[in-house]
Amino acid sequence: MVAALVGVTLGLTSLPFYTLGVFARPIAEDMGWPQSTVQSGLVFSMIGTVMVAGLAGWMIDRFGVRRVTLVSQMCLVLGFLLLASQNGDPLMWRASWFLIAVLGIGTSPLTWSRGIADWFVNARGFALGIALSGSGITAFAAPPLVDLMIQAYGWRTGYLAIGAAVLFVALPTAWLLFHMREPQGPAGQDVKPMPLYGLTFGEALRGYRFWLILASFAGISFAIGGSIPNLVPMLKQGGVEHAALYASLLGVNVIVGRILAGYLLDRFWAPLVAVAMLALPATACVLLALDLSPGIAAALVGLAGGAEFDLIAYLCARYFGMRNYGRIYAWQWAGFSLAAGAGSYGFALVFDATGSYDGALYAAAGLMGAGGLALLALGRYPQWDIKS
Repeated sequence: MVAALVGVTLGLTSLPFYTLGVFARPIAEDMGWPQSTVQSGLVFSMIGTVMVAGLAGWMIDRFGVRRVTLVSQMCLVLGFLLLASQNGDPLMWRASWFLIAVLGIGTSPLTWSRGIADWFVNARGFALGIALSGSGITAFAAPPLVDLMIQAYGWRTGYLAIGAAVLFVALPTAWLLFHMREPQGPAGQDVKPMPLYGLTFGEALRGYRFWLILASFAGISFAIGGSIPNLVPMLKQGGVEHAALYASLLGVNVIVGRILAGYLLDRFWAPLVAVAMLALPATACVLLALDLSPGIAAALVGLAGGAEFDLIAYLCARYFGMRNYGRIYAWQWAGFSLAAGAGSYGFALVFDATGSYDGALYAAAGLMGAGGLALLALGRYPQWDIKS
């Protein structure tokens, strides 16, 4: 649990995503780029994610999640070194983001959720919420700390510091604490692993639920992925002082959203939880568009940012089982990630074209509402324990 929490905090989906808003303006001014060029890095990161997610899922199922995670953490450090070494070429910038996704795929929720799902059954939702709340810690702590680092030493040093955190904190923690559960017989005697039950990857693809979850979360992810990385420039454009502190407030609610979603998932039907968790951030997007209550709006957006990974991981485990969880979740997460990158870039394009984020925010509100309601069509959970 501790290794997963630290790993998510200092992993692929947390550090680049929640700090890009702080890096965006200094990099744009230094390189002479528009905001859309800086934000386009996330799009290429998500393209890389989509290209390797299936392979990563297969490797996790085949070689074990621990091996994949440790190698990927070492490679992620190299990715941040690439970001710190930019020369002003937009092609190099985008290629670096692509490589950071390919190299760091094993530090994503794809690996950590697999480990948590293996260890926990009855309290799986709450355990996922605790472990994946690491992204909320990043969203809370990283923006102001990185902002101070950038102001004092420049944005390149900021990326070097992030890479050092992965190397000297995340990697040793995973090495010492991240192990998969080994079944034991009487008196601790080793026994053969129990078979995993559920759908094969092919069976999941042939069912409507796989595609419904994928499509629903693509829209939700576009909305969340557009609003969170652009939150700091969005607030600054609206005249809000100390925008990085508001981003930290968002981070607190990412943690709250993770844990709250996990708690509710263990007690209520997951699609209904999704509708409830997405209604408030949809309202927040409207508040941001109207320049009303930026603190409340940032907090509510954080709830959606906190719930999404919990929901996808939980839905995959409940509706598809654990037999091919790695591959099934990999493709769901890849679609989610691609849509998040497109959302970040899309919001920036809207701003470059209109000088305002309002149109993108109204669209985000609609996507979150529609995506949550669509999940109601998933129906009852399959009873894998009974089938086994």
